Amino acid sequence: MGNVTILVGAQWGDEGKGKWIDILADRVDIVARYQGGNNAGHTLYVDGQKVVLHQIPSGIFHPEKISALATGVVVNPHQLVEEMKKVSHLVTLTPERLWLSARAHVISPWHIHLDGKKETESAQPIGTTKRGIGPTYAEKANRTGLRLGDYVNTAKRERWYATMRLETPGFATHQEVYAAEWKQFDAAAVPLAPYVTDAELLLRRAIAGGLGVLMEGAQGALLDINHGTYPYVTSSETAAGGAFASVGFAPKQIDKIYGVAKAYVTRVGEGPLPTELKDAVGQHIANVGKEFGATTGRPRRCGWLDAVALRYSAEISGYDGIILNKMDILTGLDEIKVCVAYQHPELGRIEDFPWDFEVLAACEPIYKSFPGWTEELPHGGSFKDLPHNAQIYVQGVEDLIKVPVTMVGTGVNRQDAIFK
Repeated sequence: MGNVTILVGAQWGDEGKGKWIDILADRVDIVARYQGGNNAGHTLYVDGQKVVLHQIPSGIFHPEKISALATGVVVNPHQLVEEMKKVSHLVTLTPERLWLSARAHVISPWHIHLDGKKETESAQPIGTTKRGIGPTYAEKANRTGLRLGDYVNTAKRERWYATMRLETPGFATHQEVYAAEWKQFDAAAVPLAPYVTDAELLLRRAIAGGLGVLMEGAQGALLDINHGTYPYVTSSETAAGGAFASVGFAPKQIDKIYGVAKAYVTRVGEGPLPTELKDAVGQHIANVGKEFGATTGRPRRCGWLDAVALRYSAEISGYDGIILNKMDILTGLDEIKVCVAYQHPELGRIEDFPWDFEVLAACEPIYKSFPGWTEELPHGGSFKDLPHNAQIYVQGVEDLIKVPVTMVGTGVNRQDAIFK
């Protein structure tokens, strides 16, 4: 039995991973974020106070735990410094308990400029957050990026600047025109430097030493660069395999892999969403669920739970259990639907998640209906404490996706958790 747990967003992101990382952090020694950047927002409620984290791992509010950002993450230095300041009244941060990977790539003002320019000018925009994530990962793949360990070294950072000015059209002009942003970018290197370390080495040593490690994913598995609804995806490996690639450890060290899914589904930005509800029910779910992006404030598209997509997500990440979150949002609905298959105008009935986003976009959902419930869901307790129809719904989801639902979320706070 291994000592590593991986927690993955099982849909298109925004499933409530931050809350569950915060809950599960009690059971481990280290929480490590393995991919994504400040395009992800993880919302937590700490002692009743709402906190949105964009880069710091969601286990940071457990003062005895270590938090780490591994090499698969891309870091916005200025925003990270601001985030560290924002949580300083809630937790004391030290280099001993916050490890920043020297291998992690850095998001610069140039990358943010490129991201915004591409989205604005594209005939087929992806709907990115324009935070510079894609261009930073692209430069990493091109082997021309700036790593955090080099960024905090003034001489190496200046060497990168010199190369970029020489080889990248427009870079020198951007530095001149946006000198204030670049000054801000440079300034963040000083406070971050003490935290920059060989995080992957430390994590592997911790795993080998028997410490419990919780790997935190960002976004969702259906936005994975390899397995998601390409090209409407993020630029990193969001599925469980991304943890292996980022930290560099053996799969045999895994204890459990959990996928967090909403009891319905949401998506931000462009791309197919077969069960999207553009009616009063969809608006009701959005309003009650406060479905607005934690990073951008953009309204999320809402729909019924898609069991075809969730089953596919489970296949590519190997979930031992599903955490079915935000069940309370469905309270009061007379009927609750789950998509069990798709109907395509040419291909007929489809029961497996298609690789082609155009095929998926042309599909109509085939639904199974479940009776709703009006009773308020319990704040804590066990599965038997849920209303009868809520239990039927959870069991129905299990049957459709062939993965057990091991936990249920019934509210925003730590205690709003049902363990099955």
